Amino acid sequence: MSASLRLSTGSSTDAASIAALATLVFLDTYATHGVRPDLAREAFHGYSQQAFLARLAESQRRFIVAEDDGLVGFAELLCSNLSSPVVPVWGGELVRLYVQPRAQRGGIGRALIREAEKLGSASWLPSIWLSVWEDNAGALEFYHQMGYAEVGTTTYSFEGNSYGNRVLSKQLGAV
Repeated sequence: MSASLRLSTGSSTDAASIAALATLVFLDTYATHGVRPDLAREAFHGYSQQAFLARLAESQRRFIVAEDDGLVGFAELLCSNLSSPVVPVWGGELVRLYVQPRAQRGGIGRALIREAEKLGSASWLPSIWLSVWEDNAGALEFYHQMGYAEVGTTTYSFEGNSYGNRVLSKQLGAV
């Protein structure tokens, strides 16, 4: 991890950079055999600057951004006690933890997830849960190393395609 890495709370001024990084990571993860039209539409719709501006304005949603010379990663956490797709797991949802592919394995993801966990504890959440595409072996390994346990499965669907996801959870201690 670079000594100049800075973590801060995301704001509307970060929306364009978050959108660009999210699109890059989404396509790098899912478009392993080329960019199909459905993946392109999902990226342009779900990861647009306007979509992130709306998310950044939500009162229960928090963004933590990691910057060096520019944005290199971010975490998106819903700070509500939500039910996961796997009953009876409740807690905050780590919606996304994205790190620029070139910057992965440098400690940025670890720093972001630790900050998300602190935020979850400070919000009196009992746990954090998340879902990971079942073919994303690197992410699954990372979350296991960070103490997240698999609790079940779900699917992520768009445009008639479904992707199997593993649901992981970690208990938090309130601060």
